Amino acid sequence: METNKKQIEASKNETAIEVVAVALEAVPLVGGVLGGTASFLLNRRKDKRIQDFLMSLADDLKAHKDYINSEFIKQERFIDLTEEVLQRAGDNWQKEKLNALKNIYVNTVIAGQPSYDEATEIIWLVHNLQPRHVVVLKILSDPRKADKQMGDVVGDGGGFATSFSQIFRKLLPEWEEEQIERTWNDLYERKIHKSQGTKAMMTDQGINHLEGRLTEFGQRVAYYLKDNSQL
Repeated sequence: METNKKQIEASKNETAIEVVAVALEAVPLVGGVLGGTASFLLNRRKDKRIQDFLMSLADDLKAHKDYINSEFIKQERFIDLTEEVLQRAGDNWQKEKLNALKNIYVNTVIAGQPSYDEATEIIWLVHNLQPRHVVVLKILSDPRKADKQMGDVVGDGGGFATSFSQIFRKLLPEWEEEQIERTWNDLYERKIHKSQGTKAMMTDQGINHLEGRLTEFGQRVAYYLKDNSQL
């Protein structure tokens, strides 16, 4: 019975891999390169996490097929980018980082003037970050959207005083204050935002305090990590 169960599970997994491979090959313009490059990852990491990542990547590329840069995908740099993203995806298991890698890839190939060097810099940045960094960076990229998703828990203020720490405690209620402080300072040291420390008190202007905090580099990172549904 145990042998039969293993055979059934193996068969299901092989079928899932075939479905993903077909989906990748079907992506207009880039399917051949993407499917061929992903084959090693599918065979090396036979887990649902990678399969879901690749299926989501295929769906996003299909949705933006009219914006794929036809000149960039003819270059060797495009193949290098594909290999880099898929290799890093194989090294990571966190959902936040996998989603970030997917967005970097899609936002690069649909850019009017794709920059391979900049894209690979952001890929390695994400690779070396923790999911908590990606979460805070996404909030800073669109504070009002983040607040709205949480039910306008911060709003436009109105209290006497507030701090970055208090604002993030509302946006991320499951996080400890130390985790917020550490993540904020990490991103500051990486030159992603402009403000040091989270505990200084400020006149309460609500979510407005998070607007415009990204550095120029932070804005570029946010562009690459932007969800494709926003494009």
